[in-house]
Amino acid sequence: MVIIRCETGDDVTIEENTLVGASLANLNLHRALLDRSDLTGADLSGTELRSAWMEEANFANATLCCANLAACNASHANFSLANLSGTMMRSGIFEEANFSNANLNAARVGGACFVKANLKGADVRCEGLENADLSGALADANTQWPENFDPIQRGVIYAS
Repeated sequence: MVIIRCETGDDVTIEENTLVGASLANLNLHRALLDRSDLTGADLSGTELRSAWMEEANFANATLCCANLAACNASHANFSLANLSGTMMRSGIFEEANFSNANLNAARVGGACFVKANLKGADVRCEGLENADLSGALADANTQWPENFDPIQRGVIYAS
């Protein structure tokens, strides 16, 4: 059994021995304390993670479709190969997070901070990307951008 602590006092208990590969879809994890947690391959589809603390958490290969990550702090988190399509990410902090080969198609990212994030190979055809901070974010030739979006003008650095 794993207990996920939330600053709201509404802790969530799941009948799993680990968060790796756990089914957490549609749970209310508002203001959850997930710093440095390993959620590799977990299903968080539709999960409420607004204002959650997720610094250095590992979401590699996780599914976060249509989840709410608004105003979360996921600095240095690993979202490599994660599916974040349709996810609400507005005003979230994703500084130096790894989104390599992740799917953020149709995610809503206005006001989010992706400073120095790794976007190599990611699908970042997002809503509101023009209002996100991409200063120093890394991209490559496989990164997919919205039509008519100029990543260089937004501070993105191309690296191999």
